[in-house]
Amino acid sequence: MARKAGATLTEVTYMGRIMVKVGAAALVLLMVGRITLNTAISIWKAMHPEPPPPPTVGFGTLPRLRFPDRVDIEKPNNYILETANASFPDFGDRAKVFFMPQSTLGLLGDENAKKIAAIYGYVFEPEIRNVRQYRWTKSTPLNSTLQVDIQTLSYSLITDFLSRPELLTDPKLPDNFEAVTTVKQFFNKVEKEADDIATASGEILYRKSLGNELAEAVSYSDADFIEVDLNRYPIDGIYRMFTPEGYKGTIHAVLTGALTGQDGIVLFENNYHKVDYDQVHTYPLRTPGEAWQILKSGEGYIASYEGEGRAVIRTVKLGYYDDFEEQAYLQPIYVFEGDDNFIGYVSALDPTYVQARASTGR
Repeated sequence: MARKAGATLTEVTYMGRIMVKVGAAALVLLMVGRITLNTAISIWKAMHPEPPPPPTVGFGTLPRLRFPDRVDIEKPNNYILETANASFPDFGDRAKVFFMPQSTLGLLGDENAKKIAAIYGYVFEPEIRNVRQYRWTKSTPLNSTLQVDIQTLSYSLITDFLSRPELLTDPKLPDNFEAVTTVKQFFNKVEKEADDIATASGEILYRKSLGNELAEAVSYSDADFIEVDLNRYPIDGIYRMFTPEGYKGTIHAVLTGALTGQDGIVLFENNYHKVDYDQVHTYPLRTPGEAWQILKSGEGYIASYEGEGRAVIRTVKLGYYDDFEEQAYLQPIYVFEGDDNFIGYVSALDPTYVQARASTGR
């Protein structure tokens, strides 16, 4: 019986080629499979994203917002929602809350108040109105009064500009940019580290003198005075500040062009209080729909309304409430705006994380 010979060179070469082809096919299959698997995983993750971590709620239960009682504004008796598509924007499920340091009535209050007065040219001893309120007066360039809260160092400067017809003969009002710059410089004489005001754009209104009141002017050329309102730069560049009087700034000023430089500021109110932006936590939001029901029930705060009976709401925003008085935290609100200069607020936070007890009308 003949012995079987080993594989020939041709057979080895053939088998080698087969193995190379199989290996190449396996490699391609592996690469395609991996790409397909990774793509499928990416698609699945995109369709099923991991839920974000829960809100931090690191400040614990927050105090309720302290809205003032507005006896000068009659609330609407009916609310109509006429937003785009009769729906609400999606603001997400959470928002930031910031800590605001509180002042105390200390030994340096008297000294600090007098420093503010000296900066603005009030050099005589003040009239002490009460334990917190000091008042100074002077007569140049206009009769004026400066009143300072020696605890919070909020202050107001008021002149008799409305009884000065000489200011109306040739106003030469500054342009918008110059007006805002002048007000910021006036403010920075006292408060030099308010970066959230330094970056604010400011808002302008043109005003006309009607007797002892200011009325809205139809244009710059028709105006006797310029009104400037400064609020903090919006949170995340999106969510702007609202005060107890709507768009009125925590820094509010009226300027004339009849006096030069900072003498042209004939009214100035500073209700700015610092925010510690490094101390921040996130809190759950109630939905805009829930806030809408609260507003309709008459429980919202009405910052502005010039109509009668029915309020037609055109827009809903998320903003932040910046009180003229000190508050412990800068908190988000839903802002409802509509016809007849209507502006209404409802706290945006989930009530689970807000103190339950509320004062009447708040």
